[in-house]
Amino acid sequence: MKINPINIIHVLVIWQSLLFAIVLATPRYSKNKSNKFLSLLLLTLGVHFIYNFLYTNGLYLNILPPYSCSYGFLYGPLFFLYIKFHLEKDAYFRPLYWLHFSPFLFILILTSLGFFVCRYIGILIFPMMLAYSIFSFREIAIYTKTIPHVSSKNYTSETKWLQTISVFMLVIVFLDILNSQIQVFSIGHIEIKTEVVIQISILLFVSMINYQGLKNPHSFQQISESDIAMSKSSETKSMLATIDKNKLLELANKLEEYMKSEQPYLNPELNINMLAEAIKVSEKTISQTINHIIGSNFSDYINTYRIEDASLKLEQDIENSLTIKEIMYDVGFNSRSVFNTAFKKKTGLTPTEYQKRDK
Repeated sequence: MKINPINIIHVLVIWQSLLFAIVLATPRYSKNKSNKFLSLLLLTLGVHFIYNFLYTNGLYLNILPPYSCSYGFLYGPLFFLYIKFHLEKDAYFRPLYWLHFSPFLFILILTSLGFFVCRYIGILIFPMMLAYSIFSFREIAIYTKTIPHVSSKNYTSETKWLQTISVFMLVIVFLDILNSQIQVFSIGHIEIKTEVVIQISILLFVSMINYQGLKNPHSFQQISESDIAMSKSSETKSMLATIDKNKLLELANKLEEYMKSEQPYLNPELNINMLAEAIKVSEKTISQTINHIIGSNFSDYINTYRIEDASLKLEQDIENSLTIKEIMYDVGFNSRSVFNTAFKKKTGLTPTEYQKRDK
């Protein structure tokens, strides 16, 4: 085996992928259904790179079947299912989902029969990855649109990370296709092999997944099909005609009294289910009240009370004995950027600007 950048990267990718695939299979992580697909994705990547390592170094070529392209048809389905199961709490593996893996199985069968199809259908990996990227972005968009209607907590950083690795994966596949046409490119007087860029990108991709996966965000809130349906109905103006407005007006007053007396908004994990249980009405009824009577979504409604509380604390803190961070946590926020954005949206000033005014 030669010691060169490609071989070193291959070994690092194999080690990271297989190690983390095993970690995700342990009881602590395997309870999360989405981690099973992430584990399979990393296992596929590790096995794929073992194949590449052996092939690159001319090892066991007599018993190494030419089905390398088949792995490429697994990444898209596994990554899409990881995102779907990560974002949806009532997702389950339907028998129809096996069709996602039919191209991989098709290639394996044909290869075992002596038909070397990779040279002909390998080019299909990129459009397939593009399709699964679109599916993944659609799942993320649905989640992003739904979550403000059911939770007071902001999950922008989580969804942005999912979007980032979706694009990252697609770029890697594109570079791999480009490598068949351009093996070397120049930056100034420096020549760089396209294959080296691809391998480094894959190593970064695996490292990003490992880092985020080990963070294991237990507080991440998933959405259900009923949440999605409720979000859609909340935004449909035509439903106003079928709603008993008098009952919703009564509930709006009840909500206001409850928010002021019990201050549930101080709980950073507050969601619509918790509020519905507290005042003994359905989630759908609360959603209709907040959207059609109060004219807001759940997240903005809860944040209104948090900002009012924070503004009062800033006004009363004449000596500036409290930090912005302390006030942020006191009123139910757990993200400085989200707090600043929400505060400026409601008051026109950042918390720091608000604290300094008239002092």
